[in-house]
Amino acid sequence: MEGDGRRYAGASDDTASLPAFPRQREPEPDERPSPPCILRQYGEQPPISGRHREQLPILRRATTLRAALFGVLAFLLLAPPAAVAYTTVRDEGAATVAAQELPAGRDRGVGGPGARDGRPAAPGETHRAAPTTVDGRIRQALADQAAALLAGDEDGFLAAVDPSAPGLREELARRFGSLRQLQVKVWQPVVKAKVRTEAGGTASATVAVQYCFVVQACEPMGLEADTRWNVSGKTVTLLSFGTAKALGPRPWEVSDLHSAVGSRVVVSTTAKYASRLSSMLTAAEKAAALTDKYARWGSPPSRYVVYLAGPDEWASWYGINQAAWVAGFAMPLNASATEIVVNAARVDTRQALDVLRHEFTHVVTLDGVEKAYPHTWWLVEGIAEYVRMKGNGNKPFDGMADVRSYVRSGHWDGSIALDDPPDGATTSDVSGRYGVAYLSLQHLAEHYGEDRLLDFFGFAVREGMALSDAAPKAFGASWADIQAECAQAVRAHV
Repeated sequence: MEGDGRRYAGASDDTASLPAFPRQREPEPDERPSPPCILRQYGEQPPISGRHREQLPILRRATTLRAALFGVLAFLLLAPPAAVAYTTVRDEGAATVAAQELPAGRDRGVGGPGARDGRPAAPGETHRAAPTTVDGRIRQALADQAAALLAGDEDGFLAAVDPSAPGLREELARRFGSLRQLQVKVWQPVVKAKVRTEAGGTASATVAVQYCFVVQACEPMGLEADTRWNVSGKTVTLLSFGTAKALGPRPWEVSDLHSAVGSRVVVSTTAKYASRLSSMLTAAEKAAALTDKYARWGSPPSRYVVYLAGPDEWASWYGINQAAWVAGFAMPLNASATEIVVNAARVDTRQALDVLRHEFTHVVTLDGVEKAYPHTWWLVEGIAEYVRMKGNGNKPFDGMADVRSYVRSGHWDGSIALDDPPDGATTSDVSGRYGVAYLSLQHLAEHYGEDRLLDFFGFAVREGMALSDAAPKAFGASWADIQAECAQAVRAHV
């Protein structure tokens, strides 16, 4: 779907008009490509057909008015290792993060009136009378639970759990431990609308939570979850606390996490892969040191958040059952907060550095972008490959074999303004398209300078300016001339 007024990786307010999340499956043996399309280091990949295209580098467009980003940008290890692919996936029933009224800007915390240190004010700080309604008591119980979480008081965090719900106590104890591992610094629960009282002495409430890890001043992440309470006289106790209604469950909601925190990145995983935390953090910090330099349209995130998923988590986190041959994906939780998941079974430390350079580049160059404009796929993916290759010391592009195959096959028509790969594209062609995008941007940087290249990217990708207008503004040359230059540069390499 193309055209103006389309939101980048968006979820429509009219969710009934959106397709359901495509069900993934493992490729059949007869669907695998011939040896030229095989990634020897990581095993064979399925060919790219209409039914597998959900894992391709596609920025799907969905009409939306005010929904925040909801998408999955899936990273594939195609042949060669440099090939990076993304897609946007929409959930038919997703609630919008925008509806949670998250504050804008990373330079402020999310504490509300009476809040201190990123938490709701404790009862003694507000000097308010004890609540007299079920609604008020539930709100107070949530505020007390938040204060206990931020203070590291597990008993206080679990105090509201009803004695008849031992399973919930165990579940929330796990969440408490995982959130503390992630160094949660902001936890602000808010009851949406009014509490609903029910027959039999129970009540239910939808709770919106804003949260930050490591620092209080961040672009907060958010979720909504359903809760159920037992009401007995003046006492309310928690019977259930669900997982995120949209993009749930979050990793910390269902997994016992171990974390490593660096100056720029938080990496978290389960006990099985905890031994890899140190090496993963080293790779992630190195990637962040490069990609932070490209956050010219705003501040880089307070921390990049990376989860290393084992097979079980890979099939369940965020409610998305990714195919086993996908290496990782980036999950935008809103326009400026993105979490990254890496497939532990597919990615080692050396590969992670390349994966994260590309992924982190998307985080900083698309920060705040809420629309996908036509004819910009090549810029979105090309800039991520350009930065990735900068991290490799501008060595020769490691996908040149596929670029040559793509150009010489006649599948490339000479246009550098490539859009989403078509149905039926092979993995080799997809990798070749990435190469064309990279070589085009590399030429522009070498010929006009990196600053002008980034200006051009900003005009076209972030502001939605037509390429015919963006080119003369950034380069002082017509789009026709720029395209001809880049096409000539691509052919010179093959």
